[in-house]
Amino acid sequence: MKVLKLNRESEDFYVYMGPVFGSRLVDMDTRDRFYDDADKQWYVVPGKGAASVREGSIRNFWAVSDEIADAMIAAIIEDNPRRLDGVVPMQYEECFKNAGFHVEGYRKNFIRVYRYEKRH
Repeated sequence: MKVLKLNRESEDFYVYMGPVFGSRLVDMDTRDRFYDDADKQWYVVPGKGAASVREGSIRNFWAVSDEIADAMIAAIIEDNPRRLDGVVPMQYEECFKNAGFHVEGYRKNFIRVYRYEKRH
């Protein structure tokens, strides 16, 4: 499965990301808002998943299945092998654990994930 790597300057960025930014389904599923900030790197499986990373921190994460989540996590790790952290919706907890992340509770619907020594 191909995971596209995009940023706001990428050709056709809004073709792929517009439906995600405007999706009530994504909002309700993740309980998170997705914004097109200039400094985010996006990992996208068109119509099936999107995640963003800024400076080694996962900012957004949505996938329609564990298979899609696993593919996006692998692509994110490939580009950020030394350090990753973030807050993601708790429904992806097993996917992140299976990818070697440490996981801890954060808020009602979210977990904190990290792959490095935890900073304080």
